[in-house]
Amino acid sequence: MIDETQIEQLVLDELGGIITPEDSATLKRLLEEEPEARIIRNAIYEQFSGPEEQAFLALSPENLPLEQVWARIRKRKWIRVIVRTTISILLLALAAPSIYILFVKPDKLDKRTANVHGLSLKTVALQLPDGEIVNLGSPQQQVTLGDITLNAQQKQLSLKGNKSGKGIATITVPSGKDYKIKLADGTEVQLNSDSKMLFPVSFNGKTREVTIEGEAYLSVAKDAKRPFIVHLPKSTIHVLGTEFNVNTYDKTYEQIALIKGAIKLKTDSATLMLKPGFSVRYQQGHNLQMIRFDPEEILAWRVGTYVFRATTIDELCKVMKRWYGIKVVYDNPNTGQRRFTGYIDKSRPMRHFLDDLEFTGHFNYYFDNDSVLHIR
Repeated sequence: MIDETQIEQLVLDELGGIITPEDSATLKRLLEEEPEARIIRNAIYEQFSGPEEQAFLALSPENLPLEQVWARIRKRKWIRVIVRTTISILLLALAAPSIYILFVKPDKLDKRTANVHGLSLKTVALQLPDGEIVNLGSPQQQVTLGDITLNAQQKQLSLKGNKSGKGIATITVPSGKDYKIKLADGTEVQLNSDSKMLFPVSFNGKTREVTIEGEAYLSVAKDAKRPFIVHLPKSTIHVLGTEFNVNTYDKTYEQIALIKGAIKLKTDSATLMLKPGFSVRYQQGHNLQMIRFDPEEILAWRVGTYVFRATTIDELCKVMKRWYGIKVVYDNPNTGQRRFTGYIDKSRPMRHFLDDLEFTGHFNYYFDNDSVLHIR
């Protein structure tokens, strides 16, 4: 039996122009030997046959303007769910695409509640160096607290510390939220759900250092005399002025993707200079290796979208826990390993996404009286 996930990955790499010679040879062999592989390849190419898609694929990751990435994500007015099935089911899907490849327009969806049984989410919290906690839930706040001036607007905080200001503050973003903060040196940080950052109220030393857990996008203000250092649970990043994304959700590895500029990644055993358009996934005990990344996939969370490809239900449920603050229980443990490709739009009710998955016939769900999501 052929590995459909492998074929899909090889075809997508071929489409993006990033396939290696070895992988290209493997794909060519599979296409010659396996009729099913040709069916999969043709189905994927059909999805990218339009002139707009071709022009977008022609751009290399390091030259891809972020505005185009975001605009492309925002223009999506449909949900696509491709079920990872056996080849016999795939053949049936190609005969009746509406069963397994869904294009659901929001204006045709019925109006279901966006709330999950009245579940309320916590607010973003800022803990000041003296221990005082400020909830950043109001549309607009402007407060002066000792050495710190806070100017909080909708989902964004600007912090200005006096030169004599000292101490470490902590901002915590709970599940279901995301938040932007502008540090005292002008560096801008966007924190994803279930993330935390420790930072000084003012940068008075020879370095600028922060600590991050979870996921964040950083646009670091340039200051050649004071390097910016990001401490992650398993590694450290050194920069002068650049933009990059860090993700430490998974406890077994960290992923860093560089948009522009240059960064140096340091671990206990190695150092790597990362190039724009490349990412590195660091796992203790493994070598550091740069790979090209898809900005549309990695950065989608910044505009409220999660792009997934051949992803298990287990991984999707982790995202839903972070984004919607829900608890998930498996009534059938085997369901967690089923794979799907598509994306989640945070602006739409979660039930719409769940209904799209359920419509495939490979996924069922319900909420109990305690607002717990059950997967069966």
